[in-house]
Amino acid sequence: MSYVPPAVSEALERWEGKALITPELAGRLRREAAAASVSGTVRLSQYVVAATAAIVTLIAGGLFLEWAWPRMDAAAHTWALAAVGLAVHLWGVRLEMRRRWLPAALLMQTAGLGLLLSAAIYSDNAWADGTPGGIAAGIAALAMPLVLGPWSLRRNVAMPAVHLAFAFGFIAVFLDRATPLSADAIVWVLDGVLAGVAVGMVVLLRRDSAGRRHPWALNAFVMAVYTAAVLAFFTAVGPLDAGARAAYPLDVWLLMVVALTLWGIHRAPEGLRRDWFESQLALCLLVWIPLGFFTVMEAMKAPSEVALVFVGGAAVLGFGYALEHRVRRILATSAVAFVAAVWFWATDRAGALGAVVGLGLAAALLFWLSGRVGEWTKKGRTPRG
Repeated sequence: MSYVPPAVSEALERWEGKALITPELAGRLRREAAAASVSGTVRLSQYVVAATAAIVTLIAGGLFLEWAWPRMDAAAHTWALAAVGLAVHLWGVRLEMRRRWLPAALLMQTAGLGLLLSAAIYSDNAWADGTPGGIAAGIAALAMPLVLGPWSLRRNVAMPAVHLAFAFGFIAVFLDRATPLSADAIVWVLDGVLAGVAVGMVVLLRRDSAGRRHPWALNAFVMAVYTAAVLAFFTAVGPLDAGARAAYPLDVWLLMVVALTLWGIHRAPEGLRRDWFESQLALCLLVWIPLGFFTVMEAMKAPSEVALVFVGGAAVLGFGYALEHRVRRILATSAVAFVAAVWFWATDRAGALGAVVGLGLAAALLFWLSGRVGEWTKKGRTPRG
């Protein structure tokens, strides 16, 4: 049975009723929308089935290892993990070349990299750091992103970003196994590598703002930005020994992501804009809810009124942006952040009755906003997302 999205069907009926399009054209558009819907459903089904197959494969592998693991020593464990990981990754590459199996191929390549990294980490049980075996394992780990990463650049726009994320894990294993550096020094080295990668990606994107020569570069840069959150946390809790104040560099990172996302939506060249940037902006607001509460209550040791201002204020800014640019997903996440801020403050300061009053005020604001959203249609301003 063909399926036409309700919004498309309603729009076609409205245009047909107002004689803006002919019944014949409306019929052709309905068939095209139904065909596109079927195509999207098929692709989603591919990912679901591929993910299920990956889970079944992991279960089978786990059962095999449960049988074989006690019968092998640590060196054999390492070789077995590496061999399986490389085989899974290369199998995924081969499937990707057929195009029909793209979802399964990408998941298999990612799973293979995960197994290879696991083998590199586990090698510590077979060969101690600084020994010939440990150094060889570290060099092999460093070779993984250098050999497999460039191979992915011409195939698709997703896997180079995945390789970039795993590369930091492989580099960390190399530095740990093959050098005398301490854990804190390794973190600083990774910070330097990330800074160099970020600068290189920015230069590459500026030279190819249309995204034609290096279509993978934007995704790789975004992955580098997300990797920065992990390294900022480990730098704060490790070398800087910041404790709860580790929230501060994460706050700065999140503010940077918001600024870059807004630039990508409104100021970036056309070739660097993506539809999912608005979803990323909404995600930033959701991340700020727990991060903002932790920053205020644990890092700053401030009262709940400050959390109300920080988290609720971000929600208000989100409301304003959503109303100005008609983005429903940001409107929804702003509502979640606003209710969370009011609830947290009300229960902390006034007990159950205060929570009722606070949520009542939040409800009043949301009812008012619902009226503003209704004005979009009256003014012919179509909401997005």
